[in-house]
Amino acid sequence: MSINLTPEQQSAIQKAIRSGLVQSVDEFINLAMLAVSCPEGKFDEQKARVAGERIRELRRGVTLDLRGMSIRELAHIGHK
Repeated sequence: MSINLTPEQQSAIQKAIRSGLVQSVDEFINLAMLAVSCPEGKFDEQKARVAGERIRELRRGVTLDLRGMSIRELAHIGHK
C-alpha cells in the first residue's frame, strides 16, 4: 500500500521520531491507528486533562540525573 503524505504530515512524523515519542514511521502509524479505533470514537479532553494531572502528581519530587545524556541515549545504553 502506498500512502501520500503532505510535507506537514511528514514533518510531524519526523518530529515525533526525533523527540523519541516513537521509534519509527511504523510505530507512528500503529499509534495513529489505535487512536482512531478508540471505543469512544473521539478524543476525550477531560480524561486527557485528568491523566496529565495524575502524571504531574506522580512526577512531583522525582529527579533524574542523565549525566548530560539524552533520554534516547540512556535508553540505547539500556538495550545493550
